Amino acid sequence: MRGGVSYSGAPVWIVLDPIRNRFFRITYEMFQLLSLWNRAGSVARLIVLVAQTYGRASSPDEVNAATRLLDNGFLFETPVSGSWRTLHAASRPRHSLFMRVVHNYLFFKIPLVRPSGFLKKTWPFVKPLFSRTFLVLTLLAGLLGLYLVSRQWEAFKGTFPYVFTLEGAVISLLSVAFIKSLHELGHAYVAHRYGCRVPTMGFAMMVLMPLLYTDVSDAWRLKERRKRLAIDSAGMLVEFAVAAYALLAWSFLPEGPLRSAVFVLAAVGWVLSLLVNTNPFMRFDGYYILADAVGIENLQPRAFRHLRWRIKELLFGLGSEPPEYFPRRVDLFLTAYAIATAVYRLVLYLGIALLVYHFFIKLVGILLFAVEIGFFIIRPVWAELKEWFAMRHEILASPRAYVSLALLALGTALFFIPVSGRVAAPAILQPQAFARLYPQESGEIVSVNVARGQDVREGDILFEIRSPTTSHERRLTDIEIALAEVRLSRMGAEANDLAQSGTLQSQLASLRAQRSGLEEREKKMTVYAPFDGRMADIKSGISKGRWVGRSQQLGYLEATGVLAVRGYIEGEDRPRVEAGAKAVFVPDDLSRAKIPAKLEHVSAYGVSSLDLPDLASINGGPIAVYEHANHRLTPATAHYAVRAAAEEHADPIMQTVRGTLLIDARPESLASRVWRWVGRVLVRELGF
Repeated sequence: MRGGVSYSGAPVWIVLDPIRNRFFRITYEMFQLLSLWNRAGSVARLIVLVAQTYGRASSPDEVNAATRLLDNGFLFETPVSGSWRTLHAASRPRHSLFMRVVHNYLFFKIPLVRPSGFLKKTWPFVKPLFSRTFLVLTLLAGLLGLYLVSRQWEAFKGTFPYVFTLEGAVISLLSVAFIKSLHELGHAYVAHRYGCRVPTMGFAMMVLMPLLYTDVSDAWRLKERRKRLAIDSAGMLVEFAVAAYALLAWSFLPEGPLRSAVFVLAAVGWVLSLLVNTNPFMRFDGYYILADAVGIENLQPRAFRHLRWRIKELLFGLGSEPPEYFPRRVDLFLTAYAIATAVYRLVLYLGIALLVYHFFIKLVGILLFAVEIGFFIIRPVWAELKEWFAMRHEILASPRAYVSLALLALGTALFFIPVSGRVAAPAILQPQAFARLYPQESGEIVSVNVARGQDVREGDILFEIRSPTTSHERRLTDIEIALAEVRLSRMGAEANDLAQSGTLQSQLASLRAQRSGLEEREKKMTVYAPFDGRMADIKSGISKGRWVGRSQQLGYLEATGVLAVRGYIEGEDRPRVEAGAKAVFVPDDLSRAKIPAKLEHVSAYGVSSLDLPDLASINGGPIAVYEHANHRLTPATAHYAVRAAAEEHADPIMQTVRGTLLIDARPESLASRVWRWVGRVLVRELGF
């Protein structure tokens, strides 16, 4: 049957095998051969008939190609070999039982119904849904539903959390099952409308996710892409139509399960459908829509075949003919699509392998993980390498092949030769000694005796703070002490006075001790410089008369002289780093210069908490951390603390500087790092 035209403009035909429900696209030249096949009787006679009927010359090679097509497609009454063994071998599974189990437990189909009779009987009732009137009604219902929901937006939005309750989850599952059934019926009815057979509808499982499917492969017989696109998009259009009416119905239904079900149809079902079905990299609706939109049937196989040819030409420059000729734009599209699909499949198959690994018990999970990686990733690569090996004589005859081999050798050398001689450690540049100044007691600032940037000596008074409460308590204590001393001085020598004298002396000693404590508290409220240095910062608002609390920082004092660099290296880099190594601190602020340094200390044990919060991810730093209830920060992976001293001529700083400490370390190859990472993962995961 006629099948439209190819990208070159040449007509193409489709050969239908109704028994196997398969289709073959053939060229006009192949059609000429097949139209005369039964009349010829021999190759020579067929060549003559082609010349007489179509006025062109054929060749034995062309006839042999047609013979292979017919024989491989089992379109001959008797195989070319003349033996039934060929058919028997073809009927046997292509893969072993083990490989079929490996593949099919992740994806399998169960045909449930043959819907042709049902579609034919119900078509008169469904046909009005394809009218322009129904389209207009649906659009109006959707617009009216949007308007009404916008008037009750908070109530509509508030329905969403209900979906995650037990009752809501059951209603959601039933609603999704209902809409997906309508989705598949949409494909089936549109295919039936255009005269295509729908042999089966059924149930499929893909990576433990249930799916419904409809076999509409008969749509390939349609010449018009518009009709095929209608079949491809029918399911999603049905869901949009249902969502429009559900949106309208939600505004009129009372609270209850029915309204919740309508909410799922209006707000959840079609969103899930878009997320799944618009994916052009899997064999869902989006893939077939894309294939029919660009007019390339069997898009993925043809794109991958084209990409494999592209790779061989890029690496080896064989100058071989492409599998198919396409315009340049289509050629670039196929290449880009094949690359994107390959990347998507790689990520998908790795995800499937990890899912399988975590879903089963550890021993079974490890075996299935290895099988999935081997079946989905290693096997296709191995098959392509075997094809290259079969072409080795052609490849080795090409000069570009030696360039590719040289680049491969260089890449392999870079992978195994130790070239990485530096370790990067997130770090903070700060003074060798520093102090954050806080008051010991809450109180009023009496005087500020220092300014930002001023040099101070150890013991200098920086801030004087007075607490009226403490001063009042001390004055009361002084009064009580004076009264006690007066009473003692007036005591006589009588027995009663002597007895009271002992009590008063004990009370006086207690009051004097209390006064000493209060005086000590008042003294501590004066903030002194703990060492020689420079006042790097005074917090804004700190001035005479200001009240401050114990947790309120007054300022920041830093020692003048050598600067220190503190940071953390990752656990895998610890064996490569030793004290005494040279280092360079590179500030994040590009306006600052690099600072040479020398590594002074590397901790022998991993840190349990992060002492430099500026480096934590929650504060914009590069180290991923977990934050605990007490604000303690724990690194997500093993880290070791390092400390380095900057060169003495480094410029002083007024605040800490975040950056990266580049440490000279023992060179290590990328292969060694990968091997150590693999070993660490294996040790962790094999710990039954």
